[in-house]
Amino acid sequence: ERLTDDGYFSVDVYLPNDDVALEFDGPSHFIKICDGGEGAAPGGVGDASRASTRKTMRTELRDMCLVRRHRAVLIVPYFEFAKLKGRTVQKEYVAEKLRAAGVAMQAVNRDGEEEKQATATVERCMLK
Repeated sequence: ERLTDDGYFSVDVYLPNDDVALEFDGPSHFIKICDGGEGAAPGGVGDASRASTRKTMRTELRDMCLVRRHRAVLIVPYFEFAKLKGRTVQKEYVAEKLRAAGVAMQAVNRDGEEEKQATATVERCMLK
């Protein structure tokens, strides 16, 4: 974890060589909006199966500010990360986000064997 240069925000993982901020957002960063069905008021009580999840306004503001400070800001929502079974699949998920942001990475084997250069970066990100 690291504070931004201005001291206003804490970033879960920062990769200075690539100017990439990586945030692992837990449940406190999201709210559930329940669609009560036809005729119900937005956000009202209703069928939980029709609920959607969205970022809190505080998290939206944080993301907007971080995007202005860093070349890339990557978000790992808890509900996506929790669905991933096994450490290797989780590493692949984080590595793919980093590669998509232009961070030089090699693929992670599905057999559980990490390629050389990707290991250190992904492991550092996964320590959170």
